[in-house]
Order: sequence, then structure tokens, then C-alpha cells
Amino acid sequence: MEYLGENLLHGIESSMDKFTSSEKGLAKLIIENPDEVSQLSINQIAKKTHISPATVTRFCQKMTFSGFNEFKHELKRYIDLRNKPRTTSDIKDIDYFAKLYHSHIELIETTFQKITYFDIKQAVSLLNDAQKVHVYGIGNSGIAAQEFKWKFFRIGITVESITDPHLAVMDAALSSKNSLVIGISVSGKTKEIIDAVKIAKKQGAVILGITSEKNSELAQLSDLTLLVTSKNSMHMGQNISPTLPLFLVFDLIYTELVAKDYINRIQIREKTLKALTDI
Repeated sequence: MEYLGENLLHGIESSMDKFTSSEKGLAKLIIENPDEVSQLSINQIAKKTHISPATVTRFCQKMTFSGFNEFKHELKRYIDLRNKPRTTSDIKDIDYFAKLYHSHIELIETTFQKITYFDIKQAVSLLNDAQKVHVYGIGNSGIAAQEFKWKFFRIGITVESITDPHLAVMDAALSSKNSLVIGISVSGKTKEIIDAVKIAKKQGAVILGITSEKNSELAQLSDLTLLVTSKNSMHMGQNISPTLPLFLVFDLIYTELVAKDYINRIQIREKTLKALTDI
């Protein structure tokens, strides 16, 4: 569910075109009398608006809630926010920022629970052993693939990021047993990534999959799978950058890679940074 907070009634008004005539009557009642509606049961609301409880439930689901109880909870939150004086200067005291803060903390905690230190050490070993690293990602995962290239290239890892599906399959066809192919797909079933990974696997490349689904096709194809947290299952998930869970995993690998070869990696990083400043 997308967290609406103070925007709840505005969200209802903006959604009028997707409501039936019966649902529009319910929407009007909520907009005009939110305090009253927040105190009523689903049956009382149905009777008051001359509709069925099932229609009330469908209305709530169209507003991205699981049902009436979740909607009513959010309506009460809206009323509390509307009546609460705004005197704080601490960002975490603002209700929706507090929820976002806790969602970020939950994302970090869940990621640290899913990934073990052994997983990170294995990933670092694969990076060190590969002559070249190929990272495949499409859409938001493509943005993450590019970030991976820039982050690890700066410390001496030879990385190529591929975000075009056609280039990915051609690149995969030229991979070898000395290649590490990293396939990024949060769902674990992005067809373009799966196709490229299958080709690379036939060429003998080692496969590192990054996904949120441990039983996905990508995970099954991978020699090592790193599990990320899917933000879609989180409260306020739609407010969180889709690349954030991936970047967190990259930071874990990067930190271990530098820690285990600190002097060498830092020297390489300084060289690349100096090259940029000398331009």
C-alpha cells in the first residue's frame, strides 16, 4: 500500500474517474464527513450510502488498500495529522517521514538478515577471480548495473555494464569460463536477463544472480545468489527508490572487497580520482 497520510482525501478526489456511481457516492461521503466515517463500521457505511459491504471493500481496494480495516486505519491517521499542530523542526517527528524512516530501517535490517557474511565473501572471491565482470540489468536494474560499474571500476575491477537486451545476449555469447556474469532482476524473472544469463552459462561463465526471489529462474541459473529485499511488500514501498535495496548489497560487497585488500584498492581509487581531477 502506498502511504497517503495528509493526501488521503486528495487521493480519493483524484481517483473519481475510476469509481462506479455507487462508489462515487461513498467517496463523496468520505470527503465531506471524514470524522463521521472514521467512526462507522463497514455495515453502517453500506447502510448509510445504500450500497453493499462488498462495494465498500472494492472501493477501498481501488484506493490500493487491502480492505476496509486498512482504509479506516489510514482515515483515522489522516484525521490525526489534520488536527495535530505543526511545531516540530525534527524531520522524524513528521508522521509520514517517520514512516519512511522506519521503512528504510526495515529494508536494511531485512537485507542483513537475508545475506550472510559467507555470501559476501563468495561474491568478493568471484570478483577477484574473474578476468572480466559483465553486469546485466534492464530498467531500474539497468541503473543499478551502471552504478555497479562505476563503483567497482574505481577500485580496479574490470567491469562492463549492459542495459540493452540485444547487447546483453551478444555480450553473453562472447563470455567465457574466465567471465563473471552478474544478472540483476528483483523479480528474478526478467526475460531479457534470463535469456542473456542462459547464453553466458552455456559459454562456461560463472553466474552471480541478484534478486529478491530465492526460487526464481534467475536464482536457479546462478552459481551464487544474493537476495535483496523487495520494497513492494513494504509499507510506503512506493516511496522508496527501487535501486536502494540493490545499492545496499553493492555497498556490502564493496566494503568487504576493500577491507581484504585495503592498501591496493585505496591506491587504485586514488589513481582514478587523480585522473579525473587532472583533466
